[in-house]
Amino acid sequence: MVKHMTIVDYGDGSDLKEKIYDWISENEGEILEIIDIEYENSGNIFYATVTYKERSD
Repeated sequence: MVKHMTIVDYGDGSDLKEKIYDWISENEGEILEIIDIEYENSGNIFYATVTYKERSD
């Protein structure tokens, strides 16, 4: 099943990639494949949406 996770960072967005890698690391047992990571910003709010396939056991 394909799922999405959105992570938000405020200010200059410099911590966003670290937050993504932390989330992936914490959830690697449930992630089969990372399909895409999209970055967007609106003013000083930065978003990253991770699209991934969930592992089904």
